[in-house]
Amino acid sequence: MYGQSYRIEIGGLGGLSFYTGDANQTKLFEKVHPAYGVLMRYHLNRRFSIKGNLLSAGISGTTTDKLEQYPGAEALDFSRRVLDGGLQFEFNFYEFGAADYYPGAGNVSPYVLCGIGLTGYKTDKNALTANIPLGLGIKLKLPARFNLGLECTYRMSFSDKLDYTPQSNLFHLDDPWIAQSAWNKNKDGYFVLAFYLSYDLFYIGSKCYK
Repeated sequence: MYGQSYRIEIGGLGGLSFYTGDANQTKLFEKVHPAYGVLMRYHLNRRFSIKGNLLSAGISGTTTDKLEQYPGAEALDFSRRVLDGGLQFEFNFYEFGAADYYPGAGNVSPYVLCGIGLTGYKTDKNALTANIPLGLGIKLKLPARFNLGLECTYRMSFSDKLDYTPQSNLFHLDDPWIAQSAWNKNKDGYFVLAFYLSYDLFYIGSKCYK
């Protein structure tokens, strides 16, 4: 029997996204929006891959039910889409894609990822910030070179302005306490939960497993 190997995957993804930040510090899946995009993986071996992605995600939030958290707070809300592009390093817990009888291998594998990316967004002007994606997922090898996966990632941005609100001159979500903080404190981010379907390209040979 032979386990076939391919160097690259390309595919599309679709799912949902939601924001975390000053207007949503604790709740998961609050104000979800569609997320969609494309991905490409370059397989270093059966355990390690480098993945690139380009996706659009929606984020929104409100202070309507959180006014007691902020001094001089007002009922503000925001809603926008962000454009996310980045590279992630993935580690498979099993040798994904190899024949089931090969020791430690399987057609299903959970994985973890981390990387670096950029988030583009528009407030009263176009803006760009770096982000750090962290996440986990599970992938399934399908017949005819296809792969199906489910992935959840958190994009921690280096900005506190993803929730920028121009409605007020006195109170803003990008600086609700009017105080400077460390670079890694009080920053905005967003989750992306998505299914993806990809296709294998660039056959690199078969290996015999006895």
